Amino acid sequence: MSTISISDLKKQPAKQWLKSADKDDLVITSNGRPVAVLMRIAAASVESTRALVRSVRALQAQSALQQAAVASGASKLSMSDIDAEIAASRRARRRK
Repeated sequence: MSTISISDLKKQPAKQWLKSADKDDLVITSNGRPVAVLMRIAAASVESTRALVRSVRALQAQSALQQAAVASGASKLSMSDIDAEIAASRRARRRK
């Protein structure tokens, strides 16, 4: 995968894109950290590609939630603990 900084891409976007478009995806970096991936797709596959990207984002969000649950200890809650939390939250909401 080719890598390019945002500043280099801003200087010569067409040249940089054409240089790597036939080879591979282009990873765009900001301050040395990846921030985006630019990839070539066929016109006929735009919607299916967008659907795949949405699926990947959903998996990333799920993974982040699971990691947060482990970090906070919420992953160790039993079902009865979860039910008790929900009931307490509902009671508190009704009091308002």
